Amino acid sequence: EMATEAEKTTLRQKLELYEGSVEYMYLDTKGFVTVGIGHLLNSVTEAQALSFILQKDNKTAAKEEIKLDYDNVKKQIKGLLNSTYKKYTKLKLNKTEIDKLTNKHIDSFENELKQIYGADAFANYPTEVRLALFDMIFNLGMTNLKNKFQTFNKVVKEKNWTESAKECVRSDISDIRNQYVKELFEKAAAATKKP
Repeated sequence: EMATEAEKTTLRQKLELYEGSVEYMYLDTKGFVTVGIGHLLNSVTEAQALSFILQKDNKTAAKEEIKLDYDNVKKQIKGLLNSTYKKYTKLKLNKTEIDKLTNKHIDSFENELKQIYGADAFANYPTEVRLALFDMIFNLGMTNLKNKFQTFNKVVKEKNWTESAKECVRSDISDIRNQYVKELFEKAAAATKKP
């Protein structure tokens, strides 16, 4: 059971809201060249594999032009506002391409979530729980979710959504995002309460 199309659409909207979506290359807080919704470009080659177009006339970008943008952004100071980097770029990705990248992320995170919680278990969690876990793994990464949230993982595996709501809070994200995930678990808890 893959994430449904409806779940993917909701996920993309929420990730765009919380992570931001940037059509040109920029540096993330760690100094990595990034594009779209947190899509890391580890090398010029990875950037050149994407369908970048020119900002001014939407023409297909040549490999050299992609390299130029990548190198220009790479040498800037990290951790500035995303919009600061736009002036060092001439290219962009259109929304369809960004959605494709995000869907790839969702697929790989789905595999990781199945490794943590078990494929059958994850497939049968309520939609709210799956959305909540996707948000957490997107922001934390698999290793941190697995190692730093052990109590949380224990109560998730027990399908104790009330406790999951208490244990899901992260320290380095916005209150709004924490609240969103907490409410997803609370909704799942309310739905599974026996009448």
